Amino acid sequence: MSNFENEYFFIRQPRDRDDLPSLKPDAKTATLNFRFEALPLGLRPLKFTNGWKAQNRKQGIRSITPDILFDGTNMVVSDKIRMRLVHHGDIPNLHVYPATYVDDDDKAHEDYWYLTFTDRFDCWDRSTSDYDQEGPPIELGGQEYHQVYEYKLDADLLQRTPLEQRLLFKLGGSLDAYIVAHASVLTKFFGAPGVNGAEYIRVSDY
Repeated sequence: MSNFENEYFFIRQPRDRDDLPSLKPDAKTATLNFRFEALPLGLRPLKFTNGWKAQNRKQGIRSITPDILFDGTNMVVSDKIRMRLVHHGDIPNLHVYPATYVDDDDKAHEDYWYLTFTDRFDCWDRSTSDYDQEGPPIELGGQEYHQVYEYKLDADLLQRTPLEQRLLFKLGGSLDAYIVAHASVLTKFFGAPGVNGAEYIRVSDY
């Protein structure tokens, strides 16, 4: 039987780096439900700045602008990464929308794209994962979300789901809500970790 925890990786912003920006939407972007819905075509690009800009300047930290930026666990990627995703073909529930990032020097980077997953893939096993069962789960939009400490994936569900439909997805049922990638496409889509502004955590190592 396949050990799916070794085949999948969480993609997240590194916790030990202070040179990476934390995205903050501008006032117009903040009025849009861009994190959960596919936006209509023709709107202005989503616009972000570094929410840590003032704090970083006080500490003498200069933020970089890598290929992957993070809005929580959501990702804003360079056009280079977006083209890799487009060339691959259809990825279920994934929508991309143009985005602009204004760096700490007020330079606008207009070649970014926001990745929005309009549905999540809930594929972790409640019977074998370690998660908080003492308090009630958080309910949002009719869905339940749990605090998970150690993930075990639902092997039966994954085996029933064709690989092409589970190469890249946003994890459902968990407060972490990480974007998850299969090992076969991880670096093909997103490049080498660290230099691209992201880190990859194997599910079995989480």
